[in-house]
Amino acid sequence: MYATAVRFPDVSGFEVLELLKLRSRLAEVEGELTPAERSALEGADATFVLNAVSLFRQISEVADLEKLRKEAGALPSHWWWYLDSLIRAPVS
Repeated sequence: MYATAVRFPDVSGFEVLELLKLRSRLAEVEGELTPAERSALEGADATFVLNAVSLFRQISEVADLEKLRKEAGALPSHWWWYLDSLIRAPVS
């Protein structure tokens, strides 16, 4: 579901919020994934990063990401909750 959803970044901000929550749930079971599932997750994460600007724009229309991040108790290792930082990071 996550792998499919990240390919369509022009969804509502509410759907982006659900995407962030879904990725957090995946992080909880990441150690149990098969090599093929892990590879698929890495590919989906790469797509997520490529679409970060659009995803951030969509979520910003409905909520304050920093506030949502705090409410969700997002760990620093859950980089997907930091779209605002991702879009400012220099590309190498």
